[in-house]
Amino acid sequence: MRTIETSERLFEKARTLLLGGGQGHKRPGKVNGRYPIYAVRGKGASFWDADGNEYIDYLCAFGPMLVGYGNPDVDAAVKAQVDEGVIFNIHHPKELELAEKLARLIPSCDMLSYFTGGSGATTGAVKIARAVTGRDRVLRCGYHGWHDWADPDGAGVPKAVGALTTAVGYNDLGSLKQALEAHREEYAVFMLEAFQGRGPSDGYLAGVQQLCAEHGTLLCFDEVKTGFRFALGGYQEFTGVTPDLSTFGKALGNGYDVAMVVGKREIMEQAGHVWVAATFHGQLIGVAAAIATIRLMEETDGVAAIWRQGRRLMDGLDRVMSDAGVDARSAGQPPMPRLSFGEGLDELANAFYDEAANRRIYFDPGHNWFISPAHTDEIVDYTIEASADAIRAALERGARA
Repeated sequence: MRTIETSERLFEKARTLLLGGGQGHKRPGKVNGRYPIYAVRGKGASFWDADGNEYIDYLCAFGPMLVGYGNPDVDAAVKAQVDEGVIFNIHHPKELELAEKLARLIPSCDMLSYFTGGSGATTGAVKIARAVTGRDRVLRCGYHGWHDWADPDGAGVPKAVGALTTAVGYNDLGSLKQALEAHREEYAVFMLEAFQGRGPSDGYLAGVQQLCAEHGTLLCFDEVKTGFRFALGGYQEFTGVTPDLSTFGKALGNGYDVAMVVGKREIMEQAGHVWVAATFHGQLIGVAAAIATIRLMEETDGVAAIWRQGRRLMDGLDRVMSDAGVDARSAGQPPMPRLSFGEGLDELANAFYDEAANRRIYFDPGHNWFISPAHTDEIVDYTIEASADAIRAALERGARA
């Protein structure tokens, strides 16, 4: 039987050394504290925890591992760049090489600006939008990071800053229209995670685009999660709705930090004076990794593999739950699926995820998952088989309770 005793000991030490015991989204407690807390290595679609347990990973480090842990092509590009240097006083030609590639792929990308981390990119987009429009207020829908504007009611955020951000509901054009009309000509940008949960309803994204245009508010798609999975041009390529600005990160570097704001030329050229510079913006480890990641995805048709394997997983889990008589179905889209249990089944869901982990499957209970080409046919087939065993075991646990 799986144990996590080493992870638990490490976390007890971390509580005395790290703020909150570590990053908030990585702290224990997802499944009665029984999920692993410390990882020590990864390869392909799997990682190993501090107790030596292997897990097939369907969270992919919250999204960055697009082509799998320890990918030899990406890592070789990074090692070669390390030998040449990773940061300089001045620019490097690879910054342009990556920018040219992304401008060909992403519909909203005529120009871009480099950042570190998704939070840095979304905050950069807000600053650019405020400078270009001359407006202060921000609309948001989704998760956009930890910076003050994106966490307006959070601890440590000044009320004066938080008051400039308004959240509206997803798939709710009425709440967006109401917010825009309540402060006419005051909103600089609508920051939107265009894909959330089960995805947008018919006409929602086109309606958002129209409302923003009518009110002179820039539309920014936060594609930090969706980028390079639904299509190499992002979720915007998949839907055919092109925003004014977009943010990307996570999967682009396959685990190496690279992030950016991309935008239409007429907007970005107006923002040339905006101070968004930092020492590590455009650092070459991330740039080299991104170039290699995109090349690999193109050469292997990685997006098609993601869609195929995600669909196989969703269909397989639906069969498993239906055969078990459990009110649970897959949701979302194949590149970012999840499992949704019916109302009142929280205890059963918890037991299922625990039993799945006992069978080497790491599902995240509260987050859309991420599919990678590293999730091969063999891995997906095993996952479906193990999930069938896990739900049977979970039901037996409930019967014994």
